[in-house]
Amino acid sequence: MLNICRALPDEYASIGALTVDAYAPVLTFGDADPYRQTLMDAAGRAAAAELWSATSGDQLVGTVTVCRPSSRYAEIAALDELEVRMLAVAPAAQGRGVGVALMERIHETARTEQFAAVVLSVVESNVSAVAFYTALGYTRARDRDWEPVPDITLQVWRWPVPQGS
Repeated sequence: MLNICRALPDEYASIGALTVDAYAPVLTFGDADPYRQTLMDAAGRAAAAELWSATSGDQLVGTVTVCRPSSRYAEIAALDELEVRMLAVAPAAQGRGVGVALMERIHETARTEQFAAVVLSVVESNVSAVAFYTALGYTRARDRDWEPVPDITLQVWRWPVPQGS
């Protein structure tokens, strides 16, 4: 049974480590890289946005940061969009539906709170993430692609919240 809820302070260190482990195959960063520090800083994300954890039994298996447009973690969200950041599934739990369950919960939140869309950024080299989000119904918003630093392009993907749902 998968339990998804707001992360607790005693989970923050484990969430930071899980996020770095999940991102390691697609990013190359050393210990001093600022983005690695951002991935590790679960407490900072929890203070400025919504940090969610996914557990199976007593095992942490996933996490995601949900950003409202006013959050300092929101990078691309318009005023009527909910933004997803740092979706991460423990390597041992990948392929078991954890990421889908986290995204479905985000979609449910977006519908309940009447957001127009859910948006997120994916580094262009992360082919598996692109396939994952495409399968969930996200479409590319090419006109919103951006570079957080030179030579790193982030693609923007958008899921419109179904009207009347």
